[in-house]
Amino acid sequence: MDNPGWYLVAYDIADPKRLQRMHRRLRRDGLAMQKSVFLVQRSQRGMGQLMAELGGLIHRHEDDLRAYPIPGPEEIWLRGKGAVDGNLIAPDGKDREHIGKPAARPWWRRVLGG
Repeated sequence: MDNPGWYLVAYDIADPKRLQRMHRRLRRDGLAMQKSVFLVQRSQRGMGQLMAELGGLIHRHEDDLRAYPIPGPEEIWLRGKGAVDGNLIAPDGKDREHIGKPAARPWWRRVLGG
């Protein structure tokens, strides 16, 4: 079974009409983290389908669309003014109150395995 995972979807769209279409489409399935960054929970297959659909909305030589798998919303650090107000809710229904607080190790140590 294809279990759902979390993804950050980010885009940079040159044309205002394509930009609006992309934003409206992602608002149906995702949580806006910033103007062009969404948090989406989907299975790997579902994410592939979503990216194929979103890929049809962009101009390949002018726009950029990316999806980054993340372990979960609790791994996101939030600082300053953001689109998300309050805590994110995990799939288990528990508040992730520590979102926005740095992890015990700096991010670069986690990436480098140190």
